[in-house]
Amino acid sequence: MADTNNDPFRFSTIAHRNHHYLSPLSRHKARELARSLVSHCRAEDVVLDAGCGKAALLRDVLRMSPAHGIGVDINQRFLDEARAAFRQEPPVDSRLSLINAPLLEHLRPDGGYAAILCVGSTHAFGSFEECLRVSSGWLKPNGRLLIGEGFWKQPPSQSYLDALNGTADEFVSHAENAERASAWGYNVLRTATSSDDEWDEYEGKYCDAMMQFVAAHPDDPDARAFSERMQAWHKAYLKWGRATLGFGYYLLSKA
Repeated sequence: MADTNNDPFRFSTIAHRNHHYLSPLSRHKARELARSLVSHCRAEDVVLDAGCGKAALLRDVLRMSPAHGIGVDINQRFLDEARAAFRQEPPVDSRLSLINAPLLEHLRPDGGYAAILCVGSTHAFGSFEECLRVSSGWLKPNGRLLIGEGFWKQPPSQSYLDALNGTADEFVSHAENAERASAWGYNVLRTATSSDDEWDEYEGKYCDAMMQFVAAHPDDPDARAFSERMQAWHKAYLKWGRATLGFGYYLLSKA
């Protein structure tokens, strides 16, 4: 593998290597959200997974509907894993396009999207607000948007913000996320949040995958830095993050 100077996604790729979804999401909750997202889709419709990662949620969507899917991501390794997974399901694979490109530069279908997924990847648009704004222009009338986004369960301490290298205005509350969607003219159809168990599963796999890698590759030039970074991250999760940072899912329809 290339070092971090050549591969800015290396840490994330390694740490997520054992994840199915790249967010704190159980398979049961994923299926319920996916079913609601595409309940209106037909064979001629197209669903976008924006910042798709391994496109696991897009796989769920295509298994539940006759629509076609487009997944866009800038991490080629995640897309390679997505392609390998889709090849195990030939009927689904034939309705899929995976694109390695910045999201805002990808070629979009003339008729727009019937549904858009953006779970944990609003940064691909630039922000949560930009995701709402741009998606409104990309969706067909009555199209649906599923956003997964962080929120503050409680005001973050400065120590936690320092550990995240973040700011207090980076997120708002769960209710305020839904209110921002309404302000952009969307109808809020349903919301959900990640449970403590889903968070523990996500963060536990994240830490364990990296520490397994470091143990198996002690001479890797990134091993020490990656180990220290992961241990600091997991400590911050246990000390502050578990009680402070939430993750919400917002199923919206274009008014």
